[in-house]
Amino acid sequence: MLLAYVNALIPVLFCAVLGYGLARKTSLLNSPTLATLVTHIGLPTLILSALLSMDAELLSLSGTLWAIVGVLVISALLGAVLLHFSGLAIRGYLPMLVNPNTGNLGIPLVFALLGPEALIHAVVISTVVQISHFTLGVGLLSGSFSLKSILRNGSILALIAGVLWRLVDAPRPEAVLSTLSLLSGMTLPIMLLLLGKSLAGIDIRQLDRVGRIIGLSFARVAIGLTAAILVCLALPLSPLVQQTLLLQATMPVAVISYLLASHYNGPKDDIAAVILVSLPISLLAVFGIQLLS
Repeated sequence: MLLAYVNALIPVLFCAVLGYGLARKTSLLNSPTLATLVTHIGLPTLILSALLSMDAELLSLSGTLWAIVGVLVISALLGAVLLHFSGLAIRGYLPMLVNPNTGNLGIPLVFALLGPEALIHAVVISTVVQISHFTLGVGLLSGSFSLKSILRNGSILALIAGVLWRLVDAPRPEAVLSTLSLLSGMTLPIMLLLLGKSLAGIDIRQLDRVGRIIGLSFARVAIGLTAAILVCLALPLSPLVQQTLLLQATMPVAVISYLLASHYNGPKDDIAAVILVSLPISLLAVFGIQLLS
């Protein structure tokens, strides 16, 4: 079991560490168009490819959709209570406790550990979490909400297009599937390289609140895991969806939480530190989930 976990984890960590090293020593990842490429081409084609290539009925994804919505709602409630009693600002800290890094870490990790069958469930979960970033996250940090930013999100548009395609049972030509597979193939490695680059750019030199950082880091993983377990107990999910949900829910704080906090004057230094500290905690939790499954 340990060997299988390590074999699946090594490629993910290697790509992230490579991105970290490249960001520190070179300018290869400095172009902002890399992130744009993943956002506008990589993730949408990955979602479309997964939706159009899946053999299961589209209805099987509804359970995944309701499951991650349930996880986010429960996480928000648990996080709000925890922050209230700890005396921390809900507005600044709740988004990072609720929204895990289901994108550039969660999707590759699920793919590595659970295989291609779980990929579609991972991308559905990640897309819903993206919506949460731009609703709960932006709404709390900025005090306002923009529907336009959601409707312009490529991943959300791709999910809608893929669902409609499957609902009308339109033909799925092999050439289209091959093109989507080719384009989406760049997504996971670039996402991991950019994760490493993001971690390399985080400055935690002013970190002087170690207890709070460690507490928030454990809280992010514990809240997500608790919410996912409750949802798995409440909903009739398949074992594959349960494992995917548990893995995605226990991911560390998302880098986008740091970016949003920086943009809206949130507690970015604390969030930056929690991203780094919650990463090993998350990986240990993932190993425990795999060990028990």
